[in-house]
Amino acid sequence: MAKLKNFKYYWLAISVYLLLGLYLLYVTYSAPFLSIEIDDENGQWLIIDPYYKEWANKQDIEAGDIVLEVDHTQINDLPSIMYDSVILSAKVLTILKADGRTIEIQINHLDIPQQLYYLLIVPACYYFLTLIISIYLYCKQKKDVLLNLLNMFILTVSLAYVSIGASSKLNNIGIIVNSGSLLLCLVFLIHFLRNYFSFLEIKWALFKKIQVFYTIPLIAVILSIFSIIYPFARPIISNTILWLFFVLLILIIVH
Repeated sequence: MAKLKNFKYYWLAISVYLLLGLYLLYVTYSAPFLSIEIDDENGQWLIIDPYYKEWANKQDIEAGDIVLEVDHTQINDLPSIMYDSVILSAKVLTILKADGRTIEIQINHLDIPQQLYYLLIVPACYYFLTLIISIYLYCKQKKDVLLNLLNMFILTVSLAYVSIGASSKLNNIGIIVNSGSLLLCLVFLIHFLRNYFSFLEIKWALFKKIQVFYTIPLIAVILSIFSIIYPFARPIISNTILWLFFVLLILIIVH
C-alpha cells in the first residue's frame, strides 16, 4: 500500500470499485430480502417468525405454515438451510397451509418497500455519490498523498455499505467484500492519520510500520473464505471480524 504515491493505481482502484459495486447491487436486486425464520419439525420446515410481518399478513403467511419450495427448489435442497434456519431471499415461495391448501406466493421488491429502500436504493445512491466525490477529489489534487488516502477510505466505506445486501443473502463475494472492506476502511483511516500527524510533526503512538495493519483485512478475507467452505464456523468468524473492527476503532479513538 506504500505505492499509493504512484497514482496510476487510483484508476485500478476505481475499476475494482465499479466491478464489485455493480455486481453487489445486482445481487441485492436479484431477489427481495425476506428473513423468514423457520424450524425443522419431523422433516418439515415450519414458519416461526417472518421479519416483515405486515407483508406476511397481506400474503396470508402465518406461523406454523409449512414451506415446501423456495424459487421452485425443494427447501431441503437449499445448501444454506442446514446451518441457517432462515429464508433470506426469494422471488417465489410455495407454502402448505394448515387447512391443506398449497399456495404459491410471487414476491417483488415493491411488495416490501423497506428492504428495497434500505438495502438497494439508499446504498446505490451512496455508492454513486461516493464515486463522483472520489473522482472530483482525485482530479483536484492528484499529488496529495493525504487526500488520496482519504479517497481510498471513502471508497472502501462505500463498498462495505453496498455489500450489506449481498452479504445478508450469504452471497460469497458479498461476504468476502463486506468483511475485507469493513476492516480495510479503518486501516486506510489509520494510515491517513499517521501521515497527517507526521505532517503536523506530532508523534504517532501506533506502529511506525503501517504495512502491519494491512494484514488485518487480509486475515478477514481468509477467514471469510473459510466460513464459506465451512458454514458451521460462520458465527464464530463473523464475531471475530467484528471484534477486529472494534479493536481498530478503539485504537483510532484512543490515539
